[in-house]
Amino acid sequence: MSSPEDLTLHVTRSLHRAGYAVLERAPLSSTIEMARSGDFDLVLWVVSPHRPETAVHFAEIHAARVPLIALLADATPAAVSSCLHAGADACLALDADERIIAAQVHAVVRRHEAAPAIAEATGVLALGDLVVDMDRCEVLCQGRYVPLTASEFRIVAYMARHAGRVLRPHDILNAVTDDYEYRQREAQDVFKVYVRRIRQKLERCIEEPRYIVTVRGLGYRLEPYEWQPRQALPA
Repeated sequence: MSSPEDLTLHVTRSLHRAGYAVLERAPLSSTIEMARSGDFDLVLWVVSPHRPETAVHFAEIHAARVPLIALLADATPAAVSSCLHAGADACLALDADERIIAAQVHAVVRRHEAAPAIAEATGVLALGDLVVDMDRCEVLCQGRYVPLTASEFRIVAYMARHAGRVLRPHDILNAVTDDYEYRQREAQDVFKVYVRRIRQKLERCIEEPRYIVTVRGLGYRLEPYEWQPRQALPA
């Protein structure tokens, strides 16, 4: 029989393979504040029957409009209904199939992508054919709306404010994240995941990025790139 620790590791590995960076924390008061901050795309909470305060924490996270999935070692109807009534967006068994874990996480994040992030600055930045609207918390690329999550938008907005400059991953993440200080090595791994996800939504070809460029050994740079229409050769 698998232990709770083994099952938690199973969920973490499933999320990694689905392209998510995972930060694990014990359910302390500082963790609750971190969960409510909106700096993370999703909160997954391992529910313990010995912690009656879980319902209160779920209500707090739900009130902050942060997507939340409850992880249950024993997903009985009573436990699932209790978590959903408390504020969870969905419930997953800790030993669920990896494909179910990835699909459920994608579905919950997708539902929350439409909710606008709160921008700390105002105005519109036009960088080539990339437009970052700080008021509406939206990004347009070649006139096309780019559906970024709140964390992805903050990263793009920060890099847009410093367009053309080489930025280090831990400087970017620490600038857009409250209540947590990323270490340099940790930030490199987490930021790689963010960059891959943003490029998938932004770039025509993620193997040849034009907007978020990697400067090997130093960091990343946002370029004000503008695609040029192909010219027909004269007959």
